[in-house]
Amino acid sequence: MDFFTLFTPDGVQLDYSVMALVIAIMFMYTFVGICAGFGGALTTMPLITLLLPLKMAAPMSVIVGTATALYATWLSRKETNWRSALVLIVFSFAGIPVGIYALSYLPDHIMKIGLGGFLILYSFYSLFIPRLPVYDKNWIAMPIGVIAGALGSAFSTNGPPVVIYGMLRNLAPAAFRGTLNAFFTANNIAIIGGLTTSGILTVSTVKLVMFCIPTMILGSLVGQYVHKRISVNVFRVMVFLLLIASGAMLIKGATGISALSALLPVFGLLLVLHLLFGKKVAAIRAANQS
Repeated sequence: MDFFTLFTPDGVQLDYSVMALVIAIMFMYTFVGICAGFGGALTTMPLITLLLPLKMAAPMSVIVGTATALYATWLSRKETNWRSALVLIVFSFAGIPVGIYALSYLPDHIMKIGLGGFLILYSFYSLFIPRLPVYDKNWIAMPIGVIAGALGSAFSTNGPPVVIYGMLRNLAPAAFRGTLNAFFTANNIAIIGGLTTSGILTVSTVKLVMFCIPTMILGSLVGQYVHKRISVNVFRVMVFLLLIASGAMLIKGATGISALSALLPVFGLLLVLHLLFGKKVAAIRAANQS
């Protein structure tokens, strides 16, 4: 078999043009992650799922995320709240089989509607919820860990629930980053194990990740360059707008509705919320940063 001939988990041969587009899109993974400090997987997953089945796109994102999280965990090991991270990790193991089951047995269009809706809701939350009330209770790590494990194994989007956890616990910035990275590393390794034993992670997926390495390195370098020359807050807003559009287009592709029917309601609601609450949210965030 030709080394460059790849197949989906369902045995369908990938067209070379599709492979080239996926390799190009993965440039965005590291570019967005370096520029905004988040969102690499969130922004690339919707685009890749337009080209690949979710059973191939999700493992790709998990593998890449594991490599980056492992390095970040080593750098922030001294600031990590290991107790919180351990509780999150243990309970995420209960959620991983749920996500893998959904990925294995639910129809692809149902999964894409779920991912699209999740991206839209998370983007609206991030844009219009300036801060969460502090709720520094140990028990909240249990349900959040389960939810993060399920989302991570199904969509490679285990970050948002854990970010919410860090905000509720009011973790210091260094501990916040360290705890998240430790969780991502352990959780992703467990997800990779589950995807492998379930037969979802294939040799073709691993090879496709290898083919993406050059564009991802380029994305990292360009991301570092742009990061120094653009407002982080402006770029974060741009990322969330892209996520909203990507989520709407995923729903369009899964349901067959027109692009206008998918995009108009969500961006119309976005405009209304901005007119009603935009200034108030910006003022609260400015007060928090001062």
